[in-house]
Amino acid sequence: MAFVFNLPDVGEGMAEGEIVSWLVAVGDQVNEEDPIVEIQNDKSVEEIYSPVSGKVTALHYAEGDVATVGTPLITFEGEGLEDNAAAAPAAEAAPAATPAPEAAAPAASTGVYQFKLPDVGEGMAEGEIVSWLVAEGDEINEEDSLVEIQNDKSVEEVASPVTGKVVRILVEAGTVAKVGDVLAEIDAPGHNGATAAAPASPAQEEKAVDVAANVDVPTAGAIPVASNPNKQVLAMPSVRQFAREKGVDITAVNGTGKNGRVLREDIENFNAAPAAAPVAATASEPAAASATTAAKASEPAKVTVPTNNADRVERVKMTPMRKAIAKAMDTANHTAPMVTLFKDVEVSKLWDHRKKFKDIAAERGTKLTFLPYAVKALVAAVKKYPQLNASIDDATQEFVYKHYYNIGIATDTDAGLYVPNIKNADTRSMFDIADIINENAAKAHAAELKGPDMADGTVSISNIGSVGGEFFTPILNYPETAILGFGAIKSEPVVNAEGEVVAGRVLKLSLTFDHRIVDGATGQKALNEIARLMADPELLLMEG
Repeated sequence: MAFVFNLPDVGEGMAEGEIVSWLVAVGDQVNEEDPIVEIQNDKSVEEIYSPVSGKVTALHYAEGDVATVGTPLITFEGEGLEDNAAAAPAAEAAPAATPAPEAAAPAASTGVYQFKLPDVGEGMAEGEIVSWLVAEGDEINEEDSLVEIQNDKSVEEVASPVTGKVVRILVEAGTVAKVGDVLAEIDAPGHNGATAAAPASPAQEEKAVDVAANVDVPTAGAIPVASNPNKQVLAMPSVRQFAREKGVDITAVNGTGKNGRVLREDIENFNAAPAAAPVAATASEPAAASATTAAKASEPAKVTVPTNNADRVERVKMTPMRKAIAKAMDTANHTAPMVTLFKDVEVSKLWDHRKKFKDIAAERGTKLTFLPYAVKALVAAVKKYPQLNASIDDATQEFVYKHYYNIGIATDTDAGLYVPNIKNADTRSMFDIADIINENAAKAHAAELKGPDMADGTVSISNIGSVGGEFFTPILNYPETAILGFGAIKSEPVVNAEGEVVAGRVLKLSLTFDHRIVDGATGQKALNEIARLMADPELLLMEG
């Protein structure tokens, strides 16, 4: 039987990896745990090991190709492969009676289609099921909306690829699923992909086992003792699944396989060892070690409880959004050498101008803040200094100058930070810009932003002044080259043109830029230009 091995996630929630080199060729006979391919993920080159023993019949990617997690990587052929509990008996029955293949034909035409979580944008590795738009038993048509998925940056509706009846929903709302996970089963008559439903039985069994494992947590599930979410574990997907079934925290298991790989036997041995000491299984390894050295009384467990703070710690799993923010910040911080400049700007004229037009804006239903002025000033500045509206193509080592101006506005929400942008801001009026800022903010807080709302940004603004912040060092919305930090406007003493010290309104501006493309002098000139326009907003009328 043929066994198709899909590219697993080899760590850190990667969505794809480059095939560096194949360690096997078509026709090779390999054993389980033999290395078969080297994959370049975000940070390192990892060897992938064969999950089965068999003969290589197909390599689905060439060296240099980028493969997506969950897609077919390599196909093996051998006895007992692919559902050897179900497929092998069927193969034995086929020669005994010729009607057997004919009996399989109706199953192919009325089989169950497994709907898997697709990559709904930007190479996502996982997504949260926000809500199901259908229920079990519903009849649906191809392209009908099935489910809402929260990816890294937005909520997307995912449509059905087939017409049929929803047989079973396998992943509940609120659950985080990985790309390639089976979300639902659809009875899709005539769908030629129904043969993919063959693994449905094991998948259902795995789901049932997961549920059973959750129910059994008080007994078998108490075994995870030294969880370390930062530990990178080398293990096959089947071993990870086996660990979940047994209630074992795989990060606490010492692997005995090659390069420390965790094997099925390691899970079995780990599962058996703590059974004789259920009391110790509830404590962490550091606490247990402390108990061994510090507890010289007859009840070591009671000694460790008061000194162990584990029961006063709450662990909250990172959402896809928080993971995306962390990854974006890390990428910007490690890729772009960032420089931040600061400037005080006396903006009494800006204050009065906004006050004058605030009521006029309100009459047309517009909430006018200071941000639209900052957008206009930033557009004018980057037109004069186009490096700030550019980006760097790291793959080709080219500067990419953009002749359009999509200004991103960083928006803080309970779910995380979104950066929707104002498309073609250079062509819009002050009131129109204000409306778009407010509309995008409302959509961000309601989790209604879509991918296009945040795509193709060229330069951004982060407003820390709205919460009382002043000078700060905003991080680039990489691969953008610059971000303007808009601080609070404070009442401070200033020296006027006559040399008198008077009360003024002072705006705190920060400008961060990628020093690989923007020189310090260029960045300062751009910041000076922004300051000049903010100090006298009537000058904005003179800008094209």
